[in-house]
Amino acid sequence: MLGDRDVRKMIEKTFDKIYDNLEHISNKNDPDIIHVLEASRCTRLSYYERKDPNSAPGNANKVSILLKDGIRRSFSNVEGEYKVDNLIIQGTADTIVDNQYVVRFELVSKLPETSHPRDLLYLNACLFIFNKIDGVLIYMTPEGQTLEFFVTKNNRMFEEVVRRARILSTLLKENKVPIIEPSDLCLNCKYYERCYYRERKISTLSLESLFGRGKKE
Repeated sequence: MLGDRDVRKMIEKTFDKIYDNLEHISNKNDPDIIHVLEASRCTRLSYYERKDPNSAPGNANKVSILLKDGIRRSFSNVEGEYKVDNLIIQGTADTIVDNQYVVRFELVSKLPETSHPRDLLYLNACLFIFNKIDGVLIYMTPEGQTLEFFVTKNNRMFEEVVRRARILSTLLKENKVPIIEPSDLCLNCKYYERCYYRERKISTLSLESLFGRGKKE
């Protein structure tokens, strides 16, 4: 406490204000316009973000999102779109190097052993949106460590993004909640409680009694 002011709450309100001012997805009211971010991540998450975005992310997630946004704002952030019949798929490249390589940055706490499928789908879709052959996915830690993965334009992966975008578009129009897509990302999702029932119970059950070990002969 500083005088009559709660400094921690003041800082949290500042974070909230900055976070709320971020424009994550434009054209949220048009179900025929789907961003690659929405199509590449959990469909249910994307649906809730449009239809009922009441739950705010935790402070840790907010800081992570703000850091990512700060890094991306330092680049050109090229916007583009790809039309498939009546559907428009939008995408954002962090930058395009030498008018040839589409670059996408991802801020992570620890460098991964391999690229995440969601990130691959996103970058590959951008290759179609910007009509490029090659892309670079760069993972970066707050300490400055980096790891690069090179991606070549792939038709099958893009078809998957289009398929997922169509499904999301249809469900938004019909006001139908998508099915659950179990993933390790669910553990930190702000909508976890809407998908899974969590109940904590204190039990005296031990592994020994559960598997019949420790019994006297």
